Amino acid sequence: MKNFIEELLKVNDKFEENTKKGMSDINIFEALGVEYKENYHSKFIAYLIDPHSDHYQELFANEFLKKLGRYTKAKKFKNLTAHDIESVETEACAKDNRRIDILISLKDKRYIIIENKLYAKDQPNQLKDYIKHIREKVKNIDDFHENILTIYLHKNEDTEPSKYSLGIKNGFKINDDLIYDSNDKKMSFYLKMDYKWIKEWINACIGVCENKVKNNEIDKKFKNDMQNVIFTLNQYKTLLTWYVAIDDYVAKDYVMEFLKSSKENLNNATNLYRYTKNKSDFKDVDNDKYKKAKEIVREKWDEICEELMSEFMDKLEKKFKNKKIRKNIFLVEKYHDKINSTKNFFTIYHEKDIDGTIIPTFNLYFCGKNYKNLRINFCITYYYENDEERKEYDEKIKNFKSAIQKIIQEIKNQNLNISKASIFKKIILGEKNQDIDYEFIYDMIDYDKTTKDDKFKTIEDCIYNEIKNFIENDTIKKALNEAKEVLKFDK
Repeated sequence: MKNFIEELLKVNDKFEENTKKGMSDINIFEALGVEYKENYHSKFIAYLIDPHSDHYQELFANEFLKKLGRYTKAKKFKNLTAHDIESVETEACAKDNRRIDILISLKDKRYIIIENKLYAKDQPNQLKDYIKHIREKVKNIDDFHENILTIYLHKNEDTEPSKYSLGIKNGFKINDDLIYDSNDKKMSFYLKMDYKWIKEWINACIGVCENKVKNNEIDKKFKNDMQNVIFTLNQYKTLLTWYVAIDDYVAKDYVMEFLKSSKENLNNATNLYRYTKNKSDFKDVDNDKYKKAKEIVREKWDEICEELMSEFMDKLEKKFKNKKIRKNIFLVEKYHDKINSTKNFFTIYHEKDIDGTIIPTFNLYFCGKNYKNLRINFCITYYYENDEERKEYDEKIKNFKSAIQKIIQEIKNQNLNISKASIFKKIILGEKNQDIDYEFIYDMIDYDKTTKDDKFKTIEDCIYNEIKNFIENDTIKKALNEAKEVLKFDK
């Protein structure tokens, strides 16, 4: 511990010294707390693309369309310029008061749909409804699909729209660069886009602006304006590097890098955060150095937790991705919610059941603040496509409530929420648990010790095994069968 505190103070001194020399991690987007909010990302991206906004956007729109032309196979969306853009909208109204994240309307009834999925999960029938809505605008055009380009913008380059989003019943499907309906009719061209793509475009925009300054194409009295534009674009590019498009990650804070550089450093930081000077680990540490080190860790603690949880979620996603349980492939939807810690942050469901209306779903979430414990909630979800179906389901669900209560009681009687893995005492089914703040974080950092005698090597293994056992349980099979029987339509 003594050596750790000495190293931490050295790193912090270097950080403070460089800060005095002019190094800065100030970022206006981060200061406003919008780094994780996809609607703000959508607004900024749309603002840069819209040539009818203020000055310079025509340059950025041209760069976007030029890059788009190199990636898409849709002929009507190649060789576009800013002059082809009729309008750019965010939160554009679609079917049933749904909102398209970004809708670019081109002249001659051509449309670009951009569905931005930074952290929010897919919604049922989302892309399907958007495409059907735009299809009505071009229904009188032969080969109408050639006039629609649907872009799925996601943080991860290998994440595609789920069947959940493409349609619960009679869903759409993606084949190469086209989207088809359930009858194999072409509905739209398709392009997968990630935030590395966006960052490359932003970088190109910065280059265009810098060249204009370098080549004296900007009037002297407006050079400060152009420098402000370059600064803003660089701020957004930096934000993407820190939080989203981390292909060329640069540490924004090497005190944090030091704290996260090893399991031992994380354990020491945790001990500093949790315990007082009375702990034996600190007996040989100078009191002033101890206080300074503790202050540093407390300042960084929330950021440590956020980064650890982000890494945990990525690992959990990889653990479940394309895994089979009883011939069912899992689909995983991960999303970040910084504001409301009671919301689900991870949803797992069966690909097999996605084409029907009954979907067995597991939600992983923290209830309350400060990562007290991770919980698993199992539910049987049903979806409807129109008001007529909704009314029919509402009536059927009334008759199903008593059956559900019996099933829940049977689940509780079987103690399905209990696992031999010690970490799983925090993972429970619908019951409130009063644990200490950050207990899940502490266990995650110290997991090697808590499971040294257990057959599971990681928390992800524990969660996977628990859900596997849950799905294979006869009670759950019975619940799903009863739900499908009671809620099915006579059609």
